[in-house]
Amino acid sequence: MTNWQIWMDQYGYLGVFLALFAHFIPTELIMSYAGFLVATNQLSYVLMLATGVIGFILSQLVLYGLGYFGGERLLHVLTKWLHVRPDRLQRAEHNLHQYGGWYLLLSPLWKTVFAFGAGTVRIRWTTFLLSTALSFTVWSLLFMTSGYYLQERWNLIATFAMKHVSWMVVFVVLSVLVIRCWSRKRD
Repeated sequence: MTNWQIWMDQYGYLGVFLALFAHFIPTELIMSYAGFLVATNQLSYVLMLATGVIGFILSQLVLYGLGYFGGERLLHVLTKWLHVRPDRLQRAEHNLHQYGGWYLLLSPLWKTVFAFGAGTVRIRWTTFLLSTALSFTVWSLLFMTSGYYLQERWNLIATFAMKHVSWMVVFVVLSVLVIRCWSRKRD
């Protein structure tokens, strides 16, 4: 057992909340383990889900605020520090402007970047909040349910997801494109 697991075992809901708020380990691991805790410790599934979603949303609102109030100056410093190429940053900014909330639905995959970027380009905070809440709730349901049913083997799903997250992104993007093409043909 690792230190963060012991900590989450001891503090239950509060441990999950703080782990998601602090972002010190991947959300896939936290929510899979949260499902395991629900299955083995008589904790409420609904309360654990709500705790996780609230912790994640609050952390994203802090990052959104940093982007909103720190803006371009802070973005310039962070991109140098994180070695992000300017063309990638411009593409992300363009997509945030063009697709807004729909683009933000991918936020569990690139948590910090999307929240900060959404604040920097000043996407309406209500759009940001709703998109983040929806996407992370779906993300949490997937991993918590997997952890719940896999119990002692909860880390299998988290390990799989972390290895194959790029394929998951491709699947989501292709699904969105297919739905958009299909809906345009219907109109």
